Amino acid sequence: MGVFSLSAIDLFASAMGAFIIITIILMPDYQKEVRLEGHLAYIDSMAGETEAILNDTELGIVSMTESLSSARAREMDLQAEQEIVSSELETIRAKLQARNDKPPPPLPTPVETEEELGSNLVTFRFLGLKTDKTRILLLVDMNKYLSEHQALVAKTVVRALDSLRAGYEFGILGFKQLDSGPQYQRWPEDGSLVEMNNKTRAQARRFVTNLAGQFEGSSSLKDAFAQAFKTPAEAIILISDGLPNPTYNGGLPPRALIQDIVLSNTRGIEIHSVTLGDYFKYKGTVEFMENLARANAGSFLALAQ
Repeated sequence: MGVFSLSAIDLFASAMGAFIIITIILMPDYQKEVRLEGHLAYIDSMAGETEAILNDTELGIVSMTESLSSARAREMDLQAEQEIVSSELETIRAKLQARNDKPPPPLPTPVETEEELGSNLVTFRFLGLKTDKTRILLLVDMNKYLSEHQALVAKTVVRALDSLRAGYEFGILGFKQLDSGPQYQRWPEDGSLVEMNNKTRAQARRFVTNLAGQFEGSSSLKDAFAQAFKTPAEAIILISDGLPNPTYNGGLPPRALIQDIVLSNTRGIEIHSVTLGDYFKYKGTVEFMENLARANAGSFLALAQ
């Protein structure tokens, strides 16, 4: 009464055995595929995380670069401020140290008589400064340390103008050094020389009067003489307190600055120097101005009031 015959049971058993054998054979491949899919999914997730990290890193690098640039710019600003403060402190220290120095002896009063300078007649006299040149540039220092002596500066320039005879050629160049760079006040405005007459003398006097209130900053004699040497002047009269700050003169100390000016004076222009103010309080002032004039075939003069 069996439902299946022995032959059918044998067939089923053989089929089941074959299925089991095939399953056993294919099972490793199936496991590999399952594991591979898992690996691929993990790799995809890792790639996403890596890309996010790279994006964050790039943003971080950009931010760090900007911060570094800002820090460097700030460092340069601080260095510049430090140099300015240091130079000011050096100047003040020199003034304080020089207060104990004895004032130089007063200059002899010049005798206004006709005389010969070599083979040339001396045609211009200004408080002891003498020259036979007829093209003259007045180079006026306008740094802040001369601000308390503005009246003396104006008076000195006017006295020089009054000493010029009709027919002379002259010009005025005021100079000062600000944080933005050197600044110049020229008369006439084109920087040339004009013939002396009653009209030009009056115009020059007004120009000098208008310089009041504009004394500020420091001064660069190196740059000022570079401008002065471009003019057709045959003689330059420097009116200054005679305290050159190396910071604004190419880092040159006074002696080296004189040598630099001499080398730049390729046309052999006479340079006369007039020191104004409390020159006897400042160490090295008289020495610098006197040596500058002597090295350029000029004369030296000091005015305290």
